[in-house]
Amino acid sequence: MLTVVSSTSPFRGKLRFLLVFPLLASLLSGCAGSNGPTGPVFFPPAPNPPRVQYLMKISDSQDIEGKKSSFSLFVLNDKDDDAVKPIKKPYGVTTRNGKIYICDVGGATVSIIDPSRKTFEYLKGNFSVGKLRKPINIAVDGDGTMYIADIERKEILVYDAAGNFKNAFGKDLDMKPTDVAVDGKYLYVVDIAHSEVKVLDGKTGKLLEQIGKGSEKSEGLALPTNFAVDGKGFIYVTNTMTGKVMKFDRDGHLLLSFGKLGDGFGQFGRPKGIAVDDSGRIYVADSAHQNVQIFNEKGRLLMFFGDPGSAPDGTMNLPSGVAVSKDNLDYFQKLADPSFQLESVIFVINQYGPNKVAVYGLGQQRGTQDGANGVQDGDERTKERQNESVAGQEKK
Repeated sequence: MLTVVSSTSPFRGKLRFLLVFPLLASLLSGCAGSNGPTGPVFFPPAPNPPRVQYLMKISDSQDIEGKKSSFSLFVLNDKDDDAVKPIKKPYGVTTRNGKIYICDVGGATVSIIDPSRKTFEYLKGNFSVGKLRKPINIAVDGDGTMYIADIERKEILVYDAAGNFKNAFGKDLDMKPTDVAVDGKYLYVVDIAHSEVKVLDGKTGKLLEQIGKGSEKSEGLALPTNFAVDGKGFIYVTNTMTGKVMKFDRDGHLLLSFGKLGDGFGQFGRPKGIAVDDSGRIYVADSAHQNVQIFNEKGRLLMFFGDPGSAPDGTMNLPSGVAVSKDNLDYFQKLADPSFQLESVIFVINQYGPNKVAVYGLGQQRGTQDGANGVQDGDERTKERQNESVAGQEKK
């Protein structure tokens, strides 16, 4: 099947001539998505089977809490509670226990959102010794404890589940933290200044080891910005200098490396946020191509969605963070088209434009047999056709 991508960008131009396995072909043909003023926005658009639907945007507290009437504002007379809380310039996002946590670099705060309860709050302990300066990414453990990477303070700040400041560490490590993840008793921190992942004791902040330094036998990290830790403890890191995604085990052994800088098939312009779902699919936000690419566990491109823009629903504008969750599926299912069954929800951070947090649903049309899991599968024959097509283009 010949894929024709209706876009003028070099990234889509190179994909235009690829023969790919059927599912990927149908997905890539709809990169720009359908953006009619009244209908749902799907990726890819009809007549291809939809796999991703744009659901909603979150740019301030009104998108969650709704607009308060003038009468309620007059009766309550509480300016702090009733003022609209904006998201100014977000960067990182994570989810935990039904809540969405957004690091807002422009507002120097963290927004904590509970969609099902319709609450939108700023971080409670963001003052005095717990004052954030440039929070860029956040991790939340099972108890709700928050670990925030502040690139300007050059520290990891710790807050309890209620938002009270508890501790800060990492100042003595001379690091420039750009992302943080928690895995049991260990805390992983991306240090872009030294191109490595630091492993810290989660309680004391003591440095235990470093991951990602290259050697004669192994490739190293190169200006890493973001990472993700999956349910098995594997670490996935995006690198802005090489355009690669690198997968390590807990001991720092390099297990997989894929991608490179470029505007072609499965390549990156500026890879930033990364997430891994329960099925092993890898989601990478690219702030240069302004989309999110989805790969299987072996690093093979399955689909991408989103497109540059600031006006149409579902487009992206300098995306920097991505998170995937199965929480609150009932809530988000109500936002989906009745014919579309959600499997999970994808949150994408846009640093500019009206859709600061764009919410998408990964799923399938009701009654179809291949389902969203088909995003992950492809037979050997079609993979061979893909390789032959790529080889043919390289000769040209």
